[in-house]
Amino acid sequence: MLPALSDKELDRLEDLLITYGNDYSVLNLAELHGFLTALASSPVNVIPEKWLPVVAGGKVPKFKRPAHAEAYTALLLRFANEVTEDLAYDLDQFEPIFEQSTNDEAPTIIMEEWCFGYMRGTQLAGWQALPAEQDALLKDISLHGLEDNFELLDALSFDEHQAYAPRIVKAARALYRFHKQPSA
Repeated sequence: MLPALSDKELDRLEDLLITYGNDYSVLNLAELHGFLTALASSPVNVIPEKWLPVVAGGKVPKFKRPAHAEAYTALLLRFANEVTEDLAYDLDQFEPIFEQSTNDEAPTIIMEEWCFGYMRGTQLAGWQALPAEQDALLKDISLHGLEDNFELLDALSFDEHQAYAPRIVKAARALYRFHKQPSA
């Protein structure tokens, strides 16, 4: 097992995502975590050569320095490994990386970026139709992870919206269990 990324390394990874990102790339850790969670939960193995360009928005970034290219790839691969190990070895404690906003009177859990990443991962991996129970779980994630659902989200009250956070956690764990631990 590789060591988990330190806070400093996570900050560096997020800085690299933003610096070398584009309109089609993954731009923050929440979205990257969701994307990698879906890949780790996928019924098929998606190799880094297939998912790394997706993170970068379809093309290899033009790095300003070779050290940036090395750090970018190394940190992405270590983070992917960390997500995979968290799911495989500590599934019941697995938590999505949700951003939080404290601008309002009460803290707000922002699930959308993680969910957008997750849905991008399911699309890249080519997830097939799921049985009804698992499809309902994926719909809890896709509600927050697809632009087509913005009107539905807008219709939710603040409390209804925030109530989805534990549902998404449960869905992520259950979908991993369904694909990777079918007898569990």
